[in-house]
Amino acid sequence: MGKALEVGDEGIWVTYARGMKNKAVREFTAMCHEYGEKLYGITPPADESEAHHLADGAGEEDIEASIEKELERMKAPPKPQPRGVFSPVSVTIECVFFMKTMRPVDPCQLVREMCLDAQKCGSPMERKCKYINRLTPVMDTEKASEKGVRRVARKVLKSVFALNEEKEEEEVDETEDGEGEKKEDEEKKPYAIRHTIRNHTALESQAVIKMIAGMIKPEHKVNLKNPDKVILVEIFQLFCGISVVDGREWEELKRYNINMLYGMAGEQKSGGGGKAVKASSEA
Repeated sequence: MGKALEVGDEGIWVTYARGMKNKAVREFTAMCHEYGEKLYGITPPADESEAHHLADGAGEEDIEASIEKELERMKAPPKPQPRGVFSPVSVTIECVFFMKTMRPVDPCQLVREMCLDAQKCGSPMERKCKYINRLTPVMDTEKASEKGVRRVARKVLKSVFALNEEKEEEEVDETEDGEGEKKEDEEKKPYAIRHTIRNHTALESQAVIKMIAGMIKPEHKVNLKNPDKVILVEIFQLFCGISVVDGREWEELKRYNINMLYGMAGEQKSGGGGKAVKASSEA
């Protein structure tokens, strides 16, 4: 558990400084446990074996130590490993990993609180991370096919926007049409779609944008400069994840680049002397 992406996953895409996989996974796992207890009353585990196991392949240990550790694991009797609320997942992209979350954790709320605290950081000593760059929450995941993208988009967007009726009736929940009607009388929210595609060639960027925009009723206007809501679309290999965040706050929080927020807070307090770890990849 927690070692591969699956349909239905919620969580956070995390980018980190080049060559800092070990430290990035450990520090973000520790942050998740801290905020999990603070926001949801989730007791942190006694150890963080999942994070350490993920980091074992980062190349910081010598070969003999790695072999010795693996032999010890093979000799030890197997133990049941229930999935924790936070499970880091290694992916085949440099400077990126995925942190799976389980309910009651809300990935959007979790990322927002982390970034707000970074923005208000009073001194470098209060900084909670040094190696993490951008955080992108994912509320639901489906297969990265046309049907999968439509399915996950409808599930995530229906609570925020009035949606056009789905042509393929068999794929729509009975309650979804009611959701669309209920939203028609509410405030019309201007929106923007921001997407990232990694290790995927089946769907093109413009096709994904048109597909999702076409699901939203025209009463909600596209506004790329000042959107009320931002639809975040993350496509990686066979999976597509989507979330909706407050557009103005997302920009104020530097598009959830926590490294940049800590760096700016440090500069403000020190009169320009604070420096953040340089982001080597925003993939």
